[in-house]
Order: sequence, then C-alpha cells, then structure tokens
Amino acid sequence: MDLAHVIVWGCVGGVLPDVVRLIKGRFGDIPGYLKSPMFWVGLVLLVGLGGFVSWLGTAKEVKEALAFGYAGPEALSRLLGVKEEPGQQDRGAESFQLRRFWSK
Repeated sequence: MDLAHVIVWGCVGGVLPDVVRLIKGRFGDIPGYLKSPMFWVGLVLLVGLGGFVSWLGTAKEVKEALAFGYAGPEALSRLLGVKEEPGQQDRGAESFQLRRFWSK
C-alpha cells in the first residue's frame, strides 16, 4: 500500500468515532454541537491526526491504517481529558445493545 492510501485510510479511522456517535443518535434531534465551528475545526484536526499516526506507524494494510487512525485521536483525548472522581461518574441511562440499536 502506498503512502497516500495509508494516510487516507488513517484519516477515515480518525473520523470513525464521530460517525459512530452520530449513528447512535440517529433517531433523536440533531446535536447542537454540529452547528459549532469549533466542532468542525476539532474534527478536521482529529482526522489529520489519524492520517499522521497511520503514516508514523507505517501501516502496511488497510486494517492497520484504520486502527492507527482510530487510536491516535483516542489516545490524545484520553491524555488531555479530565479524570473524574470515582463517585462522580455519570454512567448514562442505559447501556448500548446492538439488537436494540438496529431495531429502531
């Protein structure tokens, strides 16, 4: 796989978490953050980071490039994220179940 394909697949991997989040909320209202320019700037930066990490990791296959592209922004968000106190975590209303997701 040549360098251009590695970077493109890494960028696709970088955008996957946001695409999954949008698909999960497909029956609700459009999230307000989609109208924010900072969301789009951050998305472009994360996509670029995914391409950079897949190039840096010298991915040889599409699966590797996608994995590197997904993991790069994920690792950065975990490093820069704020850790909550154990008693302060919000676990949400319900857990994700694949059957319920596809049946809607």
